[in-house]
Amino acid sequence: MRNAPYFLNTTPHPLTHMSELKILVVEDEAIIAEDIAYHLEKMGYAVVDIVATGEEAIEVATTTQPDLVLMDIMLQGEMDGIEAAQQIRTGLSIPVVYLTANADENTLQRAKITGPFGYIIKPFKEKELRATIEIALSRHQAELEVQKALAAAEASRREALDISERKSQYVSMASHEFRTPLSVIKFSTGMLRDYGEKLSEDKKQKYLQRIQTATDSMNHLLEEVLTLGRAESGKLKFNAAPLDAVSFCQELVESLQMSADDQHTLTFTADGNCPSTCLLDEKLLLHIFTNLLFNAIKYSPQGSTVFFSLSCEEGRLSFQVKDQGIGISKEDQQRLFEPFNRASNVGDIPGTGLGLAIVKRAVELHGGQIAVASEIGKGTTFTVTLPLGSSCSL
Repeated sequence: MRNAPYFLNTTPHPLTHMSELKILVVEDEAIIAEDIAYHLEKMGYAVVDIVATGEEAIEVATTTQPDLVLMDIMLQGEMDGIEAAQQIRTGLSIPVVYLTANADENTLQRAKITGPFGYIIKPFKEKELRATIEIALSRHQAELEVQKALAAAEASRREALDISERKSQYVSMASHEFRTPLSVIKFSTGMLRDYGEKLSEDKKQKYLQRIQTATDSMNHLLEEVLTLGRAESGKLKFNAAPLDAVSFCQELVESLQMSADDQHTLTFTADGNCPSTCLLDEKLLLHIFTNLLFNAIKYSPQGSTVFFSLSCEEGRLSFQVKDQGIGISKEDQQRLFEPFNRASNVGDIPGTGLGLAIVKRAVELHGGQIAVASEIGKGTTFTVTLPLGSSCSL
């Protein structure tokens, strides 16, 4: 086994999903470079190459497209690590983490200009290296998702100049919603970077979990924004296929009950007159009832029951989602299905105001209707009615 001169802790870690992540090591001391590569591979990463110069780093990064570059600052050749990192970051959009024994003020200031995703001073602990890599990759992924969202918003704006005022509102509200998870990521990465050696392992895991949760929140918001964008641009289509509506509802309730744990009870009932199969769009139905049931759970007190029912009469399917929650005022019901609109009594309960807008468009694509009945403090009932047509069978 190689010696580990730059690692203060050599405890092995179990392999995880990281085996798919590629890292380029840029280090001009061969023994140190091999040792770093050894520890990276032990942690489950794939080392695409080890190079000793900035010029080689740029060339290899261009051809192999690694997920991250570990860059020493002092390198052989005319180009140092900071200059190489600047070109890699600008030209290839690959995150760079500096790994160096140099921590003087001038070096730090030069490094900051390149927008690094981490800065580790040798010698370092294996856990510190792993945490820094995970944080860098999470932050980079979050930035990529934000860029995709902004690009999608810009494309939608150009395609729909006649409703530019509404699109401007979408961008403004989405930017507002992104600030909270991005702030969480920035704060957590800062704590791990500045106080990593002083924090307990539990604290480090707590900050990593906050980063993961914030990233998931951003991904969820992006999915909602993109789904609504497809709906309003006419790209969200109705694709019918034979579906057993009763089984669909039962499976959905079972899945959501697992997410709700014991805090809420979900019940489903269906009358005996429903056909065995009808031509319906399962993806659109998931948008409709996942949003309605999640909202019913979110705005209801712990220990309460959410009722989901299906009845079939007069050539139509009638779904009802009924909760015992906070209710919706008559005034708020007037704008309930508008994008980014939220009821005035939701308080600190998180949400984007996009879910019901998506629900309404998915119902309309089915040729159906949605109605709401609610009173403040007395719960809410949503009724979704979809036409059966002549495509159903017993």
